[in-house]
Amino acid sequence: MKHILIFLAAFTFSTTAISQTPNWADDVAPILFSNCTKCHNPSGAAPFSLLTYADAQNNGSNIQSAVVSREMPPWHADTSYTRFCDERILSQQEVQTIDDWVNAGMPSGNLSQAPPAPTYSGIAVLSNADHVAQMPAYTVNTPSYDLYRCFVLPTNISTTEYITKVEVIPGNRNIVHHVLVYQDQSNTCVTLDNNDPGPGYTSFGGVGSSTADLVGAWVPGQSVYQLPSNMGIKLLPNTNLIMQVHYPAGIVNGIDSTQVRFVFSSGIVREVYLDPIINHITSLTNGPLYIPANTVQTFHGQAGVSIPATVISVAPHMHLIGTSIYSFVIDPFGDTIPMIRINDWDFHWQGFYNYRMPVKIPYGSQIHAYATYDNTVNNPDNPNASNPQNVYAGEATTNEMMIIYFAYLFYQPGDENIIVDSTLISGQGADYGTIVQTPQLYQPFPSPASHNAQLNVSWYLPYETNLALELVDLAGRSVSIRRSHTHAGFGTDQLSTAGIAPGTYLLKMTAGDILKAKTVVIE
Repeated sequence: MKHILIFLAAFTFSTTAISQTPNWADDVAPILFSNCTKCHNPSGAAPFSLLTYADAQNNGSNIQSAVVSREMPPWHADTSYTRFCDERILSQQEVQTIDDWVNAGMPSGNLSQAPPAPTYSGIAVLSNADHVAQMPAYTVNTPSYDLYRCFVLPTNISTTEYITKVEVIPGNRNIVHHVLVYQDQSNTCVTLDNNDPGPGYTSFGGVGSSTADLVGAWVPGQSVYQLPSNMGIKLLPNTNLIMQVHYPAGIVNGIDSTQVRFVFSSGIVREVYLDPIINHITSLTNGPLYIPANTVQTFHGQAGVSIPATVISVAPHMHLIGTSIYSFVIDPFGDTIPMIRINDWDFHWQGFYNYRMPVKIPYGSQIHAYATYDNTVNNPDNPNASNPQNVYAGEATTNEMMIIYFAYLFYQPGDENIIVDSTLISGQGADYGTIVQTPQLYQPFPSPASHNAQLNVSWYLPYETNLALELVDLAGRSVSIRRSHTHAGFGTDQLSTAGIAPGTYLLKMTAGDILKAKTVVIE
């Protein structure tokens, strides 16, 4: 009898282990279809497709090493600092599933039960764009120098439009370094184009016109840039689009025909501005941007905020020897607002990061940024790793930049309560433990607050904890309190002022054993 029990126990363990072995149809395909195939499809930028079991099986070891090392999916913004929309991140369980699947020999499972593979109509995501502009085919020859080529593309649009989605599609991803799209109503760029033989004209730096405004961009790894609801970038009537394409050195007879696609708003929207608020020309406190050979240098940028602003996106930009960059805001009350942190900079994966909820930046705040550059043999991305050279600020790939673009608009009360990414509702949290070490309570609004209205409260928590919001009078009596268990990150709530007598109160936020307070006036 004892032997039978041992056999049954062993059999039970064996069948349980088998049932827990992941297979492609049930376990791996859903992960790949949700996180990988937007790039890994026949028309995508990735080197191989992952739409079928055979695709995944043939590339199993590559998939395993890439996801276990967190090289893929590519997402370099530190989720322990700030969370963004559309994060390309696998959970630890998803990574473990893929790892176990490959280690088990990549079983297929019942292929007839696999979820349907997503379909991709081509390289254009915005297949029904309201406006498409494409540069003429251009032959690129840059044997020993970087080329910034500008192409003038008339819009012939008679009315003002507001861009809500932008998609730049490089005509040749092997030779296009990055693309900036400007608009300009002057004839300056047209004249420059007419005076330069062949399609377009060469212009380093800007596009050669002081009246040109940035309306879109593309850098490696970026897809569609979408603005939140009721917000748009103004496109002026009868303006010209100026597409500035950067081609790096070493290209011989490369053909490119890059295009840009816009989707316009169907109604009235608020105007969004795109500006390099932090930049190595006007912002550095310890400049100039110069990294001598065989050194590691860190630079600090700072800029004041002259209007109350709502920030919806942020886009850091450096070149090859950059290793890390982060930005935060110190508001007039001394509180810290984290913006973005990239600990492992990768030149090939950068772009605009969209906040899950817009970030309010009060008037009088100071924006700070720190960027580190490694110009030594220890940096594998150093283009002169075998013999480091002095690196100066400039636009060539072998030069360096320190730029952070901010997409922002004039603040309106309630902006910080807009939910851009609905996954916030699920309460996803993270362990925030970098520059912001303690809970932050931001100044409530409106101030003064009206009687029988709502008081808007916002905060930032570096970790998940129990949270209490309490309004007390000057005698220490509690007049309103709300308690919750709250995840890490930005948060907002409203406290009713109904029934509360006019006067001065103290808003107290207790997060675990940390207490923060702000003065509130109710009229």
